[in-house]
Amino acid sequence: MRNICLLALAGLSLLCQAVSVCGHEGLHELIDAQKRKVANAPSDPALLLELASLYGSHGELKLALQNLDRVDALAPGEFQTDLLRSQAFLVAGDFRKAKEALDRQLASHPENQRTWLLRARAEQHLGQDEASLADFREALKRTPSPEPDLIHEVADALATHGLQSEAAQVLVNGIEKLGRIPSLVFRTIDLEITNKNFDAALLLVAEMQKSAPRPEPWMARRATILTQAGRIDEARAAWKALSDHLASLPASERTSHAMTQFADEARQALSSTK
Repeated sequence: MRNICLLALAGLSLLCQAVSVCGHEGLHELIDAQKRKVANAPSDPALLLELASLYGSHGELKLALQNLDRVDALAPGEFQTDLLRSQAFLVAGDFRKAKEALDRQLASHPENQRTWLLRARAEQHLGQDEASLADFREALKRTPSPEPDLIHEVADALATHGLQSEAAQVLVNGIEKLGRIPSLVFRTIDLEITNKNFDAALLLVAEMQKSAPRPEPWMARRATILTQAGRIDEARAAWKALSDHLASLPASERTSHAMTQFADEARQALSSTK
């Protein structure tokens, strides 16, 4: 039965991906198709579980809960129905009941990182900040290969509550695991600047410039960071290097819209630091 449960959860994971792709209108078609399957096998708990998931994603809370109750009646304790209950409650905006379902789910299945993440979100909506941050940390800790979205979400939650240094470290750790994904790098640079860790920000900029298809955006970013750091002589030298680099480009490149903007930015910066 454990294998059946795992297969059902794997199927639900694929189902959720399909739901995210097909959108609201596509959900109607998926629900209708699943209802036909259930009609042919009304005592199959796995089919009912998938139908409940679809109803929950569609915001039809009552129908989702009814089908989950049927699953529990047919196969008591064999399926993680509280996880799907919590998701249905979250979609419906009932964060208190979502948290109650997630508390039960974690008491019996603490190994599922998504459960920790969902409870963190529910607690966030309920204003339970310390509990929410603890669960965000736990969700990330339990995810060996996190997606960038999870890293961003945890870092944003930490930064929102004034924990910018920890947020930056979460992003740095993410870059170490996943590589220099631009969205992670951009956010890390912004946080390092907020924390006045200018050298760390400059190091990231230098690393990105090495592999960038065009160096100019990163040259401009480096000069801007040096300006923000109050290192005026270094900033002026960086703007001068960008200006000289742009002047050396072929006319076809130098006169493009992007290069013209960088040239104007460098010219204005050099004029202001005379």
